[in-house]
Amino acid sequence: MHPQGPFCGGESSGIWREVSVGGGIYTLRESRSTPQKGVKMEEETNMLRDGSLIDLCGATLLFRSAEGLMKSPTKRHLEQKIEELNAGRPQCPVGLNTLVIATRATLSHADKQPYVYLNCGHVQGLHSWGLQDHCPDARECPMCFKIGPIVKLCMGIEPAFYVDSEPPTYAFNPCGHMASEKTVKYWALVPIPHGTNGMLAACPFCAIPLRGYPGYVRLIFQDHVD
Repeated sequence: MHPQGPFCGGESSGIWREVSVGGGIYTLRESRSTPQKGVKMEEETNMLRDGSLIDLCGATLLFRSAEGLMKSPTKRHLEQKIEELNAGRPQCPVGLNTLVIATRATLSHADKQPYVYLNCGHVQGLHSWGLQDHCPDARECPMCFKIGPIVKLCMGIEPAFYVDSEPPTYAFNPCGHMASEKTVKYWALVPIPHGTNGMLAACPFCAIPLRGYPGYVRLIFQDHVD
């Protein structure tokens, strides 16, 4: 699947096609096991371009060109965005402790680890306020009183998946990987082949299928409430 327009900028994803052994481009079959080919697309090319996706029977690969990667953020740039966010000293409104976002989930201290309420986007520390007896996985947000699941926040640190270099202000639902608004919204609309004939949007950092609509949430930190 080729992106429509440049990958950097996050215009929109394209349409999946089947490529024959000889390089011909066809529309998708009704299912992978169907022997009948789709319609041949004479005017489409099999040449990869920046942002093309290749599905190899369940393993989906992203192709990035050298020119495209030059327009993408570096790992150090992403780390600086997290440092800037941490410099704002976001706080948990319940525990009143400062939260620290780590670039890796295994590096954060438990008492400083931020969590996001997936139904509203409020970011807080881990506490027992709002626990639901009938549903142990759900909590009531003390800021807006919406009830829903929470998940640990972690920065998506693979630069090749980013379509711009903006700050990480959104997170995927349900995994909690953070990225820029355009990056999250781009991947939330990319259909990834699943099973024999299904398509699912997934987090590019961990491949977990997105949950609900729209599959992401805008992050609301205590120091950035608007």
